[in-house]
Amino acid sequence: MMIPIESILFVDEIAREELGRFHSASTPQHLLHVTLSGEVSQLAGGQVERFREGDVTWYHEAEPIEGEILRAPWRFITIGFVAPRLSPPSLDRRVLAGGERAVSLACELLEIWRDPERVPMESSLLCTARLAELLLEVTSLERLLVQEGDFPLGGVARWWQVERVLRQRLEAPFKLEDIANLAGLSPRTVNRACRQATGCSPVKRLRILRLSHARGLLQHTGIPVTEIAFRMGYARVQEFSRDFKKQYQQSPTEARREAPDYQQVSKQGPPA
Repeated sequence: MMIPIESILFVDEIAREELGRFHSASTPQHLLHVTLSGEVSQLAGGQVERFREGDVTWYHEAEPIEGEILRAPWRFITIGFVAPRLSPPSLDRRVLAGGERAVSLACELLEIWRDPERVPMESSLLCTARLAELLLEVTSLERLLVQEGDFPLGGVARWWQVERVLRQRLEAPFKLEDIANLAGLSPRTVNRACRQATGCSPVKRLRILRLSHARGLLQHTGIPVTEIAFRMGYARVQEFSRDFKKQYQQSPTEARREAPDYQQVSKQGPPA
């Protein structure tokens, strides 16, 4: 039987007490923010988003975020998890209406995650169950499943559908022609669609996705650098390290040493 949620990386509650602008970044893998209070307007992934109490925002890669807190305090529960078989919403539909039930499930998940008295296996199972309930509360099962066909019309929309599939196959040696065949478009058309959606070529976009995913594995797991390179489709770890340093201005080893604060949070919860 397929278990779509492989592991939960961290669960935490964050509060920002003051009105005003902020700069932040999402993490790789799946990331949910369940808003408990406040109201925020932000720019992420080229989309302007606005959310308030009960809304659930679903991110799926490390990306810069610029926003403004319109009503304080802004409190939210953040949940990072690994689920390569789940398809995240498209960028223009990732702010989801959750309501009281979503908030209740997120609070229960946080309480279980922080409970030091629970047996680790029990905590892991209960946390996964609450997260699964939360996902089904805010979206349908059909939308969660990765669909490799049925691309909607429209260049930009079609690219985001293609990218959903690429994210599930980061180890595959895709070339431009392969991506075009996947989309059912000519190489020229898929190149134009990708540039309109992301500002870069399909091959470069795929490299960014691979490196973003690799960065998450470096900072949240103990998987050796060589294995991460192979998982991301690199035949030689030297090539992976070169591209990684060019993208992030630091080596994979340095990135692992400088893990974010969430790494500390994850150590307080049940093991992945």
